Amino acid sequence: MMLQRSCSGSDLRSIQPARMAWGVLQNPAVGVAPGLARHLKCILESGVNVRIVRSLAVAATALPLLAAALPAQTGWGTMNLTGVNGTSDCYSSSISPSECVYTSPYYATFSNLIPNPPATAALLPPGGGQWDIFCVDFFHNAYINQTTDVYLTNLGNLGAGWLGTYTRNSSLQDYWEAAWLSQNILSAGVSTPQAKYMNGAIWEIMSGQTMYLNGDNTNINSWVGNAMTAYLSSPSSVNLSNWVVVTARNEDGTLANSQEFITQVTPEPATLLLMGTGLAAMILAAAATRRPPMA
Repeated sequence: MMLQRSCSGSDLRSIQPARMAWGVLQNPAVGVAPGLARHLKCILESGVNVRIVRSLAVAATALPLLAAALPAQTGWGTMNLTGVNGTSDCYSSSISPSECVYTSPYYATFSNLIPNPPATAALLPPGGGQWDIFCVDFFHNAYINQTTDVYLTNLGNLGAGWLGTYTRNSSLQDYWEAAWLSQNILSAGVSTPQAKYMNGAIWEIMSGQTMYLNGDNTNINSWVGNAMTAYLSSPSSVNLSNWVVVTARNEDGTLANSQEFITQVTPEPATLLLMGTGLAAMILAAAATRRPPMA
């Protein structure tokens, strides 16, 4: 039996024996995936025996093991930007003219979430529901109803080289300060003047460019200083494990030309229950090992 000649991803995914291989090859954690995917499609294009493709599919499942030593972000998935929870105002920077934009938070939904490894699912935003996200990137655009493939990098679960590879910024301090300001935007109220200044402060910290709100930098600069002071004096005021960087990615794994966001992680009730059950079991097991033998 000969397979249909085709080099399109849709045709490749429709061939049952190759589905497993295709899924693995599309895994952005596997750095060699784009090249192998092209080879697989070319093989299919020329026509091969189903048995050969099935063998290739089995072999492809070993690729994550080969990639285990490579950096891999906490997870990936799809984000749909559904609306705006903030307001709008006109900002400019030291390198760009005034532009009227929406301010954070925005609304988004997440789907097709793939934690890496599966045990890190609680470190990602839950799928379904609508979540507040905060823009940390003034110099790229995003649009309401835009759907984007994204990397999801939990700031409390970082590996070497993740920041700057799967995110636009390589400074953990900058992301910490952006998260602290985002918390304060929610506390102050998203439509207050202070929230507008804090949005400007996030963009100044993350870009390194002086930001202006309606031509003035005074209050933005004040919040930049407040964030740095909080980072130095009260680092525990931000739990980095509760914050995820959401970075748009292309199909080949490179960063896409779209805005970057951060969002909070809120484990679902079922996840919390499992975590509590597991913790209780560990405590009981530890107690059992310490209990003296019966006389």
